Amino acid sequence: MDLYRFEVTTDNEIIDVVIAASTDQQAFELVEVELEKYFLKMPEINDITLYEKKKIRRGNGFVLYAGGSAAKI
Repeated sequence: MDLYRFEVTTDNEIIDVVIAASTDQQAFELVEVELEKYFLKMPEINDITLYEKKKIRRGNGFVLYAGGSAAKI
């Protein structure tokens, strides 16, 4: 099982989504499932980008920085 970090781009914002899944295909499908569960009205998605993928192990995680990409700093 892997832990995936996606960035979902809409017209107005970037939404970070973290998914645990067995395959890449399952992870992409689960992104849309989680968005449908979170939002009352599903936003129009322009792009779903996989940014990180890690094996699930003790001590693994992701940093979700609300200020944008660390590359901009």
